[in-house]
Amino acid sequence: MENLLVYRLGSLGDTIIALPSLHRIRSSFPDAQLVMLTNKPVSGKAAPLQSILGNGYFTHQTLCYPVGTRNPWDLISLLFSIRRLRIKTMVYLAAARGAKNVWRDRMFFRLCGVRKIIGLPQEESDFKARIHPETGLYENESSRLARRVRDLGAVDLEDRAVWDLHLEKSERAVAEELIKPLDGHPFLAVSQGTKMQAKDWGVDNWSDLLQQLTEALPGWGLLLVGSSDEADHASSCAAVWRGPVVNLCGNATPRISAAAMERAALFIGHDSGPMHLASAAGVPCVAIFSARNLPGQWYPYGRDHKVIYHKTSCHGCNLSECYIENKRCILGITTDEVMGKVMELLEILSSRGPLEDSYPA
Repeated sequence: MENLLVYRLGSLGDTIIALPSLHRIRSSFPDAQLVMLTNKPVSGKAAPLQSILGNGYFTHQTLCYPVGTRNPWDLISLLFSIRRLRIKTMVYLAAARGAKNVWRDRMFFRLCGVRKIIGLPQEESDFKARIHPETGLYENESSRLARRVRDLGAVDLEDRAVWDLHLEKSERAVAEELIKPLDGHPFLAVSQGTKMQAKDWGVDNWSDLLQQLTEALPGWGLLLVGSSDEADHASSCAAVWRGPVVNLCGNATPRISAAAMERAALFIGHDSGPMHLASAAGVPCVAIFSARNLPGQWYPYGRDHKVIYHKTSCHGCNLSECYIENKRCILGITTDEVMGKVMELLEILSSRGPLEDSYPA
C-alpha cells in the first residue's frame, strides 16, 4: 500500500483550517496510508496532531520535528525516517513563504526520495497574501490551501462535509456525559485563552462580558473550553455566571471539545484554535481578533460568524507580544461591542427557530 506524505505545520487552528484540503487528499488517495509531517508542539497549550485528527481517516502515522530547527542531526534523522517509508508522492500544505524557503523545502524532500510534490507554489502571486477585490479582505487560509490542492480537484468550502472531523460515537458519548450538568439548557461555548499575549483581550473584559451575558440570558448554561493552564482563569471569569457552568479546560481533547460544542448556540472567543474548532463543528462564532494578522486570513470560514477586528495603522505586525502599542487593536474592542455582536447573532439564529432546537439531538 502506498505511503503518502502530507506536510502541514502548526497547532490546533492551523490543522482545523486545513480540513477541507485534507478531505480532498483523502478522497483522491482513498487507499493510501497517510503520513502527516508536522512540528512538535511549540507550547504546552498546543495539542498534538493526533488529538485533533484522530487515527485512521486523516492520518495513519505522524512524523514530528522541532519547527525551525537547524540541527543537522534532527534533519538527518527526519530525512532517513521519510526515506524508510519509501514515499514517492507528497502534498505540500505549508504556510505562505518566500521562494527561497520553498526551493529549500523542495530540495530537502527530493533528498528524502520524494519524486512528486503536489501543492508547491508556482506563480509569483502564490508567494504573498492575496486581497479579494470586492471585500478588501485577504484570502482566507482555508481558501489558499484549497488552491494548493486544486490539481487533485475542486474543494467546495461551503460544503459542510469538508469540515467534518469524523468524530466517533464514543467521542460524542464522552462529550454527552461531560455536558450533563448543563441539563439541556441552551448554552454558550466560550474560550478565553490564547497562546499569545498580543491576542489576549484581558480578564476584566471577559468578566464584564460574562456579567452582561448572564443578565441578558437568564437560565442559560456556559461551556468553557481550552487548555489546562487556562482552567483557573476561566473559572474566575465565570464566577459571575448565574446558570449552570461546565469547565472543560484541560479536561477534554480537542475532539471531545468539538463534540461538546456541537450543541452550543454559539461560540465566543479569541482568534484561536478553539474558535476554528467551534466553526468546524458548525457553531456560529463571535470572534475577538487582534490585528497581528492581516484581516480575513484567519477568520472562521462561513457566513454565520461575527468577527470583530480593529484595523489599526500597525495591523499585520505578526507580533506575539505587543508592548509598544499596548495592544491598542484588541484592547480597543469594548465589551458593549462584543455584547452587541452576540445579541445580533442570537437574534438571527432565533429567527430560524428555537435555539434549543438548533443543535444536533
